[in-house]
Amino acid sequence: MRTCVELRGSISVAHKPSFSPAWGRVHGHDYIITAAICREGFHDVVVDAGEAGERFRQLLGRMDGKYLASSAERVNLPEGEIYVVPCNAAGLSGECLAKHIADLLGASWVRVCESGYGAPCFFYER
Repeated sequence: MRTCVELRGSISVAHKPSFSPAWGRVHGHDYIITAAICREGFHDVVVDAGEAGERFRQLLGRMDGKYLASSAERVNLPEGEIYVVPCNAAGLSGECLAKHIADLLGASWVRVCESGYGAPCFFYER
């Protein structure tokens, strides 16, 4: 059994997953992101939810409205318009984004979902 605090937010971003024949062009997504900070067993307080929520909002605020680039990608845009995510893929993947958010927040797991019916979600668990 675990006790968790979940944080939810959303961002609107662009990316170019060159590894995908179907989607390998610049396009945008509205991502709905859920991150959980968990501890094994039952706990009256897992984490200061207000502080964790503020860190989450600040992180998403740095990404929102930007072009999300993988660190393996060469992008010619002004610095303030790009957010680089550590990723070896030729373009940012949802999997890399989920891991990056988990790493920065110290989250137990992160789910990154594209908006819309039938749209995929990407999940990373530590």
